[in-house]
Amino acid sequence: MSMKACVLEEWGGSLSVETVPEPEPGPGEVRIDVRACGVTRTIENAIQGGLVDDPTLTPRIPGHEFAGIVDAIGDGVEGVRPGDRVLAYFYLSCGDCSACRRGETNQCLDVEGWYGVNCDGAYAEKAVAPATNVLPLPDGASFAAGAIATDGLATPLHICRRTGIDDTDTVVVIGAAGRVGIHLSQLAARRGARVLAADIDDERLEHVDRVTGGMVTPIDARGEGFADRLREAAPTERGPTVVVDTVGDVETLEAAWEALGMGGQIVTLTTHHERSFAPLLKEFVVKEGALLGSRYATKDEVVRAGELFAAGRIDPIISERIGLEEVPAAHERIRNGESHGMVVFEP
Repeated sequence: MSMKACVLEEWGGSLSVETVPEPEPGPGEVRIDVRACGVTRTIENAIQGGLVDDPTLTPRIPGHEFAGIVDAIGDGVEGVRPGDRVLAYFYLSCGDCSACRRGETNQCLDVEGWYGVNCDGAYAEKAVAPATNVLPLPDGASFAAGAIATDGLATPLHICRRTGIDDTDTVVVIGAAGRVGIHLSQLAARRGARVLAADIDDERLEHVDRVTGGMVTPIDARGEGFADRLREAAPTERGPTVVVDTVGDVETLEAAWEALGMGGQIVTLTTHHERSFAPLLKEFVVKEGALLGSRYATKDEVVRAGELFAAGRIDPIISERIGLEEVPAAHERIRNGESHGMVVFEP
């Protein structure tokens, strides 16, 4: 049997749609009929070799933010059956280290890599995954919502839990029109926080305002005066208390740090290898501020994200639905900065 898939011949190259053999699940693996998969900047980063650039790992089928239906299982698989609605976990965590045993799978001390990077992923009609990376998609959540839950909402949920965002906070989301930013904006607002949704383009700011139904305050992050605009929009003299960076622009981060309120936290998700942000040590003490890194999400948080969608507590925001043949062009738009929101391909 054969199928269509997007194949990357080398890190930093372009995707091509090809006919490849349909994969068979080995011991401890399941095969999934892919129903929806996110086409995202995280995957673009992986394609460019941002996670690993080992040439022995290509050619590769990328894609990790997906949901579908199990259609075959390998030997030794328990707890997963054909017909199950599932979503996927990104990290190939070991399951045995102390972090995994306490449920903090995002902090695995012996991680074996990433799904869609160290093994073939879900830019295809069918995908094989370790059974340990397959999680239940809650009833009531669509497959597209499941694709978003795997990262686009699971990561914001982890951030909210890590920082303790509540109704006392003013939260700044830098890059609010992106898939993580738009769902984080919703989630923080649902927790009672005042949300300042920052982005750099009129269309992106209008998108944020429209899809959040007035739950957040759009803030233009362009040019000088960004710190002043954040202070002015904050509801108290304290200023912003949590700033979440989904972009990695150092100048924007410096302005956010300048505006950060007493006891505030800056959280960064980005992994740009060449960028550095280092306020003076004195400034950390003066405002008792904190700079945190946030690393993906736990398996429990991925499932919980699906439950939030299933319960209708958060709306899955999809900017575009495409077919498999359109995935390479979608990545070109991401590469050129011409895409925002969550693009989902549905085979």
